[in-house]
Amino acid sequence: MSLSQSFTRWLLSFRSNNFKTEAILRKHVQDIGTQNVPNIPASLRSMCDVEEFLLQDQKVVQLTPKGKASQDHILYIHGGGYIHELAYAHWLIITQLVKHTNAAVTVPLYALAPEHDHTKATPMMDALYDRIAAGRERKKTFVAGDSAGGNFALGLALRRRDAGKSLPDGLILYSPWLDFELKDKAIRDVEPKDVMLGVEGVLLCGKWWAGDADPASPYFSVINADPKGLPPIAIFHGDLDLLVVDARRFAGLCMSAGVKTTYREYPGGFHVFMAATFTPEARDVYHQTEDFMNHANLPT
Repeated sequence: MSLSQSFTRWLLSFRSNNFKTEAILRKHVQDIGTQNVPNIPASLRSMCDVEEFLLQDQKVVQLTPKGKASQDHILYIHGGGYIHELAYAHWLIITQLVKHTNAAVTVPLYALAPEHDHTKATPMMDALYDRIAAGRERKKTFVAGDSAGGNFALGLALRRRDAGKSLPDGLILYSPWLDFELKDKAIRDVEPKDVMLGVEGVLLCGKWWAGDADPASPYFSVINADPKGLPPIAIFHGDLDLLVVDARRFAGLCMSAGVKTTYREYPGGFHVFMAATFTPEARDVYHQTEDFMNHANLPT
């Protein structure tokens, strides 16, 4: 564990953990009211041509690298427990993805809970992927996401697999949330070490997002899914994140099902630690992501 990562985690420990209990989360959601998405950083704008459009009344940002662009395309789904808008830290992650891969990146600003459940954002996300994938023969398309965004990315791939549709060339998951019910008792052992999440708050987010649907559905609690037939998956997690317990298990399930799986766990890593892009651990994540994308469609 690097000194910079340890120091960042120490600083985060002084911030309010809005997911610690259900009561704290309910008050937090009430207090934040209308959320504004931060402007795209000037450094990212200087690297990319930016296009914005609406799809099913939800905003989408399209970033296309200027000059030397690869043929790859990343659909990046931001996290935030399905209750938070894209944050400045997400732009930092996206900036690193563009720098390391030269891929075009599409960023949907999807409808959030508790005002909406999954029924508004899911059809938009499916339509957006169809739009990206159309006519992309011999070009690679990836779906990436952090935390709840990782959950959304997996759900999208599972829906496409079950419907017999084309799949992404790979899934890139940063600290993914894999079980809406957080059933594994070992999660409680990690919870006191997690400076950003709490079991009660995460469970409430899952209830809000599932709405009238069963939160145990494999499209939400993807730990319950049969991963057979999924595309190559790269999972990056920190060991001081309560969601890591399910990530370890899910990675094992994927490997057993014959899914080409990359799993990297970082000592001292907090939830979505790769957003602290200045740390050696985060830099390694982006190098590993680049390598994964370069080799995702190669045979095992």
